[in-house]
Amino acid sequence: MSGVRPARRWFLHRTIVFLGALAALSAGWSGYASITARQKLDPGLRTALAAHQPVSLWVEFPFPPEEFHIRYLQDRGTVTGVRGRWVHLVRVRPAAAWSIARLYWVLRLEGEPGPQGAAAAGDGSS
Repeated sequence: MSGVRPARRWFLHRTIVFLGALAALSAGWSGYASITARQKLDPGLRTALAAHQPVSLWVEFPFPPEEFHIRYLQDRGTVTGVRGRWVHLVRVRPAAAWSIARLYWVLRLEGEPGPQGAAAAGDGSS
């Protein structure tokens, strides 16, 4: 035995492979969230966000929002009401609006005067 070790491929170690797969999944999810965020914003709201001023918006969920969702949104703006599956926020910074749009449990964001579905839900017809 000469005592010479074969060259090790450190990049094939299972920890490195796991961390690489985790980084790829994280980057993929971030890219997917960024692409879908643009599709969730209505065109009028997108224009208002481009002005870099706080906006008022309506957030639609695929389910009636619970306390967790309302508290999460409260950290990003001022929640002024809930109508059915819609939550109304005011004084939302553009960066916060984009972070809300990136969430997988948000269907869409609409600017003022608000969505038709929120008005119908406010009439008690839901």
